[in-house]
Amino acid sequence: MLLVMSRVWTVGVDGSDGSSAALRWAVRLAHATGDAVHPVATWHLPVAVATVAGQRPIDVDRAGLEATAAVAAQRSIDAALAGLPEDVSSVVDAPDVSEGHPARVLIERSGPDQPVVVGRRGDAGHRHRLLGSTSSDLAHHAHGPVVIVPEDRPPELPRRVVVGVDGSEHSERALRWAIDVMPSGVTIEAVVGVDVIPWLEPASVAQRHPDVVTAAHERIGQMIDRVDLDGRVVRTMQEHSPQRVLADAFDRSDLIVVGPRGVGAIARTILGSVTSWLLAEAPCPIAVVPAS
Repeated sequence: MLLVMSRVWTVGVDGSDGSSAALRWAVRLAHATGDAVHPVATWHLPVAVATVAGQRPIDVDRAGLEATAAVAAQRSIDAALAGLPEDVSSVVDAPDVSEGHPARVLIERSGPDQPVVVGRRGDAGHRHRLLGSTSSDLAHHAHGPVVIVPEDRPPELPRRVVVGVDGSEHSERALRWAIDVMPSGVTIEAVVGVDVIPWLEPASVAQRHPDVVTAAHERIGQMIDRVDLDGRVVRTMQEHSPQRVLADAFDRSDLIVVGPRGVGAIARTILGSVTSWLLAEAPCPIAVVPAS
């Protein structure tokens, strides 16, 4: 019988500990949800070599570069699957080794039902390391959700997922994605930072402008109601900046989900400074979900 997969998790692999952690995280989740995992490794000519090759004939060992990337990919796969039962590891496809910059290749393979997963940092000794600039490029330009996994975090199935919510279309999509993707046993918490007047202390805002704060709570609550039809979502609302409320959620989060942008009047921007901060500092995986 043919098993039809609902989504494919594309994972960037380069032989580093970070990419192994990303792959193992994706495998754990895909096994629980009936999805597939597609490891992707890339290779490309160094800029200097490519420039010279464009001017005159030059002997470039393309097959050797591709083989090196394939070996690195298999190293990540072996490390990620070590100790996992065979039925868990069966969700992993054979590695896809492609020519091109990792960010461009992974962006091309991304989509609404094709989330991309990468480690926070790649192999520093690898000329096309996956993280650093690549994670930022993916977070800003991918056509579907992107998950960044820190290499020092045990890559287990999430038990509690925190979603940054501010009432915007982007945060609504992020919440909807978390509800759709996460298995039924996973707790989903919508964390709301109501920051209507950022230059004033939250207590002062609540005291001097209670109608504004109440309206923000109601508007965001109605958005959550539209998405959370089964009453699955736990709600946490605070009169603080989104960075503050998300930082407070670090200890109870196995995954933090945000949209690429927020609404300035209520919670400033969720991507921009807040998401850039999360990508660099959060101790757990971060998922950035575009609105379309």
